[in-house]
Amino acid sequence: MRLVILDRDGVINQDSSHYIKSPTEWHALPGSLDAIAQLNQAHVKVAVATNQSGIARGLFDTATLDAMHARMQAELSAVGGHIDHLVYCPHGPDEGCACRKPAPGLY
Repeated sequence: MRLVILDRDGVINQDSSHYIKSPTEWHALPGSLDAIAQLNQAHVKVAVATNQSGIARGLFDTATLDAMHARMQAELSAVGGHIDHLVYCPHGPDEGCACRKPAPGLY
């Protein structure tokens, strides 16, 4: 099996120093969705591993994060792509968890 693990913010979608806090703030980077669809068509599994400390900071909740990811999946579907597996770390950078990248917990 071939697998590609991607970060989300700044790789698939535009990043913001103010955090992406809602589905309306989530905007795919040019070409990113087509690239994922091409990986899918080449039978490469695509996973996303992303730090989402906005949850710990109280900027959005898991339902909102789920809605952002639903938008990502819908836009991917429109170009013939999909994410096979998605994981996220909801902790803040000072919490010392094992899942916050670059720690290996999400992998």
